[in-house]
Amino acid sequence: RRASWLASGGDPQAEITGLNEFDTEAPPVAIVFWSFRLMVAAGFWFILLAFWAGYRWWADELYEDDLLHKAFVGSSLLGIFAVEVGWIVTEVGRQPWVIQGVLRTSEGVSPGLTGFEATLTLVGFAVVYTGLLALYTYVIRRIIREGPPSVDETEAGAEAAAPAGVTGDD
Repeated sequence: RRASWLASGGDPQAEITGLNEFDTEAPPVAIVFWSFRLMVAAGFWFILLAFWAGYRWWADELYEDDLLHKAFVGSSLLGIFAVEVGWIVTEVGRQPWVIQGVLRTSEGVSPGLTGFEATLTLVGFAVVYTGLLALYTYVIRRIIREGPPSVDETEAGAEAAAPAGVTGDD
C-alpha cells in the first residue's frame, strides 16, 4: 500500500499503517470520541448563551426574556457535566498508560493504599460535593425568588451611594 503525496508528507513511497494494524493497547476510541464532542458542544452552547444574553442586554430586554432565563437555569449544571466528560477524555484516552510509553496504569497503583481508604476518600469527596451542590441550589433559588432589583430601588441606591456634588443637585 502506497501513500499519496499529501498523506505521506511528500514521500510517494511511504507506507501507511492500516487501522487494523495498530497496537491493541489503544484506548477505547468511541468513549473518547463522544466525550470530547459532548464537552465541545457544551462549550459552544455557553458561547451561544453568552451572545444571546449580550444581545438581549444590548437591546435592554435582558430581564424580559423568559426563554433566556430558562436556558440559564437549564444550563446551570452543564459546566460540571463538561468538566466530567473532559475528565473522561483525559483518563480513558490515556489508557493503559499513566505516562505514555513509560508507566502503565497497572504499575502506577499505590501499594500502601487499601480498598477501605480509597472508598473512604471517594465517599468524602461525594459528601463535600453534595454539600456544595445543596448550597449552590439554595443560593440560586433565593436569588431567583428575589428577582432583579426594581427600578426604584436601583435609582434610590445610586443616589444614596453617590458622593456630594455628583447627584446633579447643585
